[in-house]
Order: sequence, then C-alpha cells, then structure tokens
Amino acid sequence: MDNYLLAYITQRMAEMGYPTFHFEPVRVFVNAAKAVVEAYNEYYYLISKTVPAGLVIESDTNVFNEAAGYPDFTHYNVQEFSGLIEISQPAAPVDIEFMKVVPELICREIKTN
Repeated sequence: MDNYLLAYITQRMAEMGYPTFHFEPVRVFVNAAKAVVEAYNEYYYLISKTVPAGLVIESDTNVFNEAAGYPDFTHYNVQEFSGLIEISQPAAPVDIEFMKVVPELICREIKTN
C-alpha cells in the first residue's frame, strides 16, 4: 500500500472518530453478473490498478462506474465504499482488489451514581 493511501485512510478514520483501526487487502472474485459484499462497520477502498469496462460498484455511501475515468485515476479521487456493496459487471469473471479497513470501537466504562 502506498503512503498516500495510508495517509488518506488514517485521515478519514480520524475524521469519523476512529483513532485506531486495522486494515487488510481483500480480493473479490466475481464469477457472475452481480456480487454482494456486506461491509457494515467496515470501509472498502478500491485499489485495483485496472478495472474491466462496464464495472459498476454501488454501496450505501458511493457509486462508481468504470466510465467515471478510472483509467485516468489519480490518488486525489480515492473510491471509498461502506454498507451493502453491490458489484456488477457485464463480463465475468473479474478480480477486484480492495483495502478493507475496520475501525476499532472503543468501549468506555460509564460511571453511575
């Protein structure tokens, strides 16, 4: 993972109130016209170097399609997905790479009188 993406993820987690988190690469192999990833309380960042023509990724927080200029991708346009992620594409199979980020929730003891 390059330094820009790590810095971006760290900043995004801090913005959302998550000072600690862990991450791991995830490959989603789609062998049908549509696949679903349940990413509740998780964040997926698209890190594939290329994506197939016609790819559409929809989530509760973002919609991405290959026509959005991904071949001209710059790191200033990082694609973040969360919630129910639906991946659809006309030509199966495809292999898509994400960085999965899971915030660590901090539980604090509440004192009562």
